[in-house]
Amino acid sequence: MLALVIVCIHIQHDRFTQQQMAQAKWSDVLPAIQKVLPEAASISESSPTAFANVADSDGKEVGFVVRTSPIADHILGFSGPTDVLLVLDQQETLVAARILSSRDTRDHVDKVVKDSKFFESLAGRSSAEFMDLSNVDAVSGATLTSYAILESIRLRLGKVEPGEPRQTTLTSLKFPHPPRLDDVKLLYSAAASVEPIAGSDLQWTAFDATGNVLGTLWRASPIADNNVGYQGPTDLLIAVDANELVTGIALGESYDNEPYVGYVRDDTYFKNLFNGKSPEVLAALDAGTVEGVSGATMTSQAAARSLQLTAQAFLEQQSTSKSTSASVATEPAATSEFHPSLLLTLRNLSTIAITCFGVVISLTHLRGRRWLRVAFQCLLIGWLGLMNGDMVSQALLLGWAQSGIPWNNAFGLTFLTIAAFAVPVATGRNVYCSHLCPHGAVQQLIRNRSSWQMKLSTSARRWLDRIPGLLIAWVVAIGMLHLSFSAVDIEPFDAWLWTIAGIGTIAVAILGLVASLFVPMAYCRFGCPTGALLNYVSHSSGKSFNRRDIAAAALLLASFVILCFD
Repeated sequence: MLALVIVCIHIQHDRFTQQQMAQAKWSDVLPAIQKVLPEAASISESSPTAFANVADSDGKEVGFVVRTSPIADHILGFSGPTDVLLVLDQQETLVAARILSSRDTRDHVDKVVKDSKFFESLAGRSSAEFMDLSNVDAVSGATLTSYAILESIRLRLGKVEPGEPRQTTLTSLKFPHPPRLDDVKLLYSAAASVEPIAGSDLQWTAFDATGNVLGTLWRASPIADNNVGYQGPTDLLIAVDANELVTGIALGESYDNEPYVGYVRDDTYFKNLFNGKSPEVLAALDAGTVEGVSGATMTSQAAARSLQLTAQAFLEQQSTSKSTSASVATEPAATSEFHPSLLLTLRNLSTIAITCFGVVISLTHLRGRRWLRVAFQCLLIGWLGLMNGDMVSQALLLGWAQSGIPWNNAFGLTFLTIAAFAVPVATGRNVYCSHLCPHGAVQQLIRNRSSWQMKLSTSARRWLDRIPGLLIAWVVAIGMLHLSFSAVDIEPFDAWLWTIAGIGTIAVAILGLVASLFVPMAYCRFGCPTGALLNYVSHSSGKSFNRRDIAAAALLLASFVILCFD
């Protein structure tokens, strides 16, 4: 029933978005454009998805405008996409970028809006320069949101109109420089230079000292920049002959653990495994079945996965080049993905590791060891909470239900969320609330610290028990009716990102912790809708509906009615 409620929210949101786009007019954003181009008086009423001309009162063209939505709506920040207005001058240089609307978490978006340096660093760039955004810093405290905005801008300005060839290539944010000549010489010993092939994101040509062509290279970056081995991604170079068959591979620059990368570089057997293979064979490769290099299994299998992704991208590129009618929106997602910095990769890995450790502690005898429990609670508070800010919340779940899951930008948080729901369904134990929630860990540490404890009456507990369920119903109402209310304000979790937190979430966090001094685990028991949701999926309902099942059925029925009659 809860899964069906999520489906209803997603369908309703798609319908709402399509209605908004159908009603959208460039004239609606003219005031925003005039703040940048004061002389603007009119806009050509073309499709909101295309570039539009801006003219002054005399009809003279003064610039162009384009918006990132809906073409870039598949690019998600923390919990949703952001629609950005891009104003360009007659030379197609960006004059300014302004956020029109966002379905991302409000506090994260506000942090980006208030950081004037973020958008100022983009002004003055040409469309071609937006292919390389490696020198643009994300907004501290709103990393996922600002990365998604950058990727959306690059997708819109780094592409050309359907049917026209693209003359520039995407620049990797992790490997922004051309392939190192020393690495190229491992494949073409006489190589003196290497240059990208125009219109391709992955093909390069190697030349000798006299300018003669030695051969062609495929480069895994940026296609596979988010493919992590043991500790980070590795650039991979693939030499191919005239028939596109592999003649050799070489590992380039790497963020991975260097001893492991060195083992793979030196293993001739592994590198020769792929010789003679066609793009079709490599694209169907199962990297997990490839025999890895002893002592560097993760790094070598990541190299095999990069080879597979590159081959898939090559075949997709060939298919796209044969069809000049293909639209920008249907281009392969791999070539438009924005790959965050190494810090984000470490964030994902640390969140995944802490999640796994917490699940192991909760399901084994280790949970009985007080010293380990306290140490892990401190880790949750310091790293998962204050450092990463990765917590399951209603705002997060609502955003993902509406817009989809940001697998690339928030894989660690996605893993944590899946574990939070999957483990209680499988074991009947709500391990997230007891062993993975930083806010819950604080309450456990301050439990019974006060000498004065409040005892609640049975009737008071009965009424307080209803609060989490009512909050869940309120979140569903926000999602189905598109109410102008932010779900972050009903929970304390956004307060952990204190540099961007709003007054509402900070107030809930403080009041909840103060109450927990006098009523053990007060917020978890009587105020947390996310905890109530996880408790619901962790308890078997038996053969008949109980009170919670009836409430879930009522939410589903209400959602279905709104979906049918709205």
